[in-house]
Amino acid sequence: MRIAVCLKQAPDCSSVYVDPISGEVDTERFVQTLNAADACALEAALRLKEQLGAGSVFALTLGPGESEEVLRVALAMGADTIERLWHPSAADWGPLTIAAALAARLRADPSLPDLIFCGEQSSDWASGTVGPALAAYLGLPQITGVIGLEAHQDSGQLLLRVTRRLERGYRERLLARPPVLLTVHETLNEPRYPSLPAHLAALRATITVRDPLSLPQFAADFEAEETTIVEVRTPRPRPHRLPIPDSQLSPFERIGEIITGGTSRRQARLVEGSPEELAHELMRFLKERGFV
Repeated sequence: MRIAVCLKQAPDCSSVYVDPISGEVDTERFVQTLNAADACALEAALRLKEQLGAGSVFALTLGPGESEEVLRVALAMGADTIERLWHPSAADWGPLTIAAALAARLRADPSLPDLIFCGEQSSDWASGTVGPALAAYLGLPQITGVIGLEAHQDSGQLLLRVTRRLERGYRERLLARPPVLLTVHETLNEPRYPSLPAHLAALRATITVRDPLSLPQFAADFEAEETTIVEVRTPRPRPHRLPIPDSQLSPFERIGEIITGGTSRRQARLVEGSPEELAHELMRFLKERGFV
């Protein structure tokens, strides 16, 4: 079982600052870290490898020299091999070109990985494009928005039970067999904390760097970008709700409503009893309020 994980170094959301005058992002304030969804994708790959008791995890990223930190984190967490792709012109590449470069690198091996994990989206641009585009370039089926993953052996073959997030809170459960590409949501799991010896060993490791323009398949997959950034600005502040007191109340009661934010007239009741009694009380409450 060969598993590949695509990682990205992204700025911490709390360190992003947009200049209110120029409207531009102050990149000097960025605190770069491993993208949260990618960390969960790496954790999912490592857990799957440990469950199977065999296999290898290959961590791959495209970025400048400072992005090697995310690969060292992956190595400390338990990845078997790591590699960085970079070319000076890659600083201007969009998600489709990045996906083409990653696909060309994975095609450079004798065979494609059995499983490919990606984060659903990054914390900076959040386009969610690289994972699906990578699956399209490689000709693999894909499952996006994974929030649940279970692995089982079925007649000697790996069977994945996947739960994915849909719009409006809906969920979808799917069965999949390798090869497949999964994009992982950051709520899938809690990434592990590597030990200090693993961190020190990762700091001493030598990272292989490859030029994506030297890969034979990259030119064939390259496409013109279709995304244009028009403007970047801070989001508008959310409006605060101002409770309006009931005019029929006395001045004292109206002042009390203003101070408590309109919560003084809300009531709660604690119900105790057997499961049957609780279910009966809940149904009575829902019927009284017109829900059923």
